[in-house]
Amino acid sequence: MAKVIVGLEVGMGAVKAVELTHRKNGYQLRKLAKLEIPFEDYGHTKREKIIVKVIKDLINKYGINTRRVVSGVGGESVIVRRITLPLITEKEISQAVKWQAEEYIPYSMDQVYLGYHVLNQRFSQEKGEEMAVILVGVKRETIEKHLWLLRQAGVSPQAIGVNTVALFNVFQLSNLDETDGIAILEIGHSTTSIVLLDKGSPSLIRDVNLAGFHITETIAEKIGTSFATAEQIKQRYGLVTSNRSEGEVDLNDGPKELNTKGKVDKSLVDQVIKKSMEDLVEEIIHSFEYYASQREGRPIKKVVLSGGTAQLRNIGKFLSQELGLPVEIISPFAKITYESKKFQLDYLARVGPMFTVALGFALQEVKQI
Repeated sequence: MAKVIVGLEVGMGAVKAVELTHRKNGYQLRKLAKLEIPFEDYGHTKREKIIVKVIKDLINKYGINTRRVVSGVGGESVIVRRITLPLITEKEISQAVKWQAEEYIPYSMDQVYLGYHVLNQRFSQEKGEEMAVILVGVKRETIEKHLWLLRQAGVSPQAIGVNTVALFNVFQLSNLDETDGIAILEIGHSTTSIVLLDKGSPSLIRDVNLAGFHITETIAEKIGTSFATAEQIKQRYGLVTSNRSEGEVDLNDGPKELNTKGKVDKSLVDQVIKKSMEDLVEEIIHSFEYYASQREGRPIKKVVLSGGTAQLRNIGKFLSQELGLPVEIISPFAKITYESKKFQLDYLARVGPMFTVALGFALQEVKQI
């Protein structure tokens, strides 16, 4: 029997949902939904209330089934590691993960929720067969805060996952032929997730608190404008060229929302964005070098770019130059069927990268109720 799963991503900049029908022979897209979270310098408590309201608004506007939701968390409070265990039973894995977690999780065990994901990967060693397992540790306060937001909005989640694992699930579905030496970069609003793949499974996973918000904030500071206007400038002009930009752009020729009078130098926008991404590029390079230096590590051959910031003009060219690697934009809906009357191919190609994590949650199997 076909069942419906809703993947719900609650980010710092937007709430996104992907509704899928799970069928025996694949998945069908039913709904895509996204609402922005207004940026204001509110206190912590008021911002939580705003996020709850945005979740409620999205549910009401798009008719989201609140009992079929899988959501998740990300950020630096989430620790994900690939570990190797002897080939043991499902019951034994839980105990083994708890024992190994103390080595990998930098928090007291009473402060975290532990989880794991068994990969379809086995190794033959002298001492017998081993298997690869993804170990997940999340600070309890992170999970509890996320659950509180969902429940305040009337959502009863079927499961809580992790953004980076959701990201891997999407790549695994749509890229069966390329599995070695791949780096997936999900550059979102406030966090960039780095997932390095080897032999078809994640070998290194980490989150860095540098992403689209940092770029917009830097534009606002350097150009001397509001955050909202800086976001519009970023989205409209992006990285104008791979090298230096020339000339000026009259903001009055842009979207109506750009009420700022005067002109913005395209080369200045280009330089500010590049400067704002220096720290992120360094973190990415550091991750690549660290992985390559490990006993089972190897050089990265290609980068797959995901997340809302993947829509930034010329970002693929820029990262390719900085990293010295080919960069391509992910096509998360490549293996998902849909009704052409509801969704256009070019639309899914354009917005797809920003829905990758939500789609990864929607791909998760949960028990029918």
